[in-house]
Amino acid sequence: MKAKTAKIGRPFKMNQVNLDQVEVIASLGLIDEEIAIVLGISRRTLNYWKKKPDFLHSLKRGKLKADFQVTKSLYEKAKAGDVGAIIFWLKNRRPDLWRDRQHIDGNLNIRAKMSMAELRKSVKGFQDADAGE
Repeated sequence: MKAKTAKIGRPFKMNQVNLDQVEVIASLGLIDEEIAIVLGISRRTLNYWKKKPDFLHSLKRGKLKADFQVTKSLYEKAKAGDVGAIIFWLKNRRPDLWRDRQHIDGNLNIRAKMSMAELRKSVKGFQDADAGE
């Protein structure tokens, strides 16, 4: 009977990662690809590690810190009267009131019902108006 042998492969780097450092790296505002480079892993490996609750929590906590700092800076600029910051803040915080484009529903089911007599009268009105110019 053969004895079970342990699989030999690359060591699992995640066991060597300091989760506090992951939080600090993420708090610098780096995107996932950059975080993977700093950790010395591929983007695919980073996505795999995100399935681990402790790792994902550290990553999210760091990203939240970065987002908070930017939000705080934007808020301070808006309070200081920076028009661009004010517009950006309002469009993102209150898009229902401050968006550039209004949403128009494309389902317009308007049906005009005119009798032939009304249609002739309407067309005659346009013709008379054109003749008077």
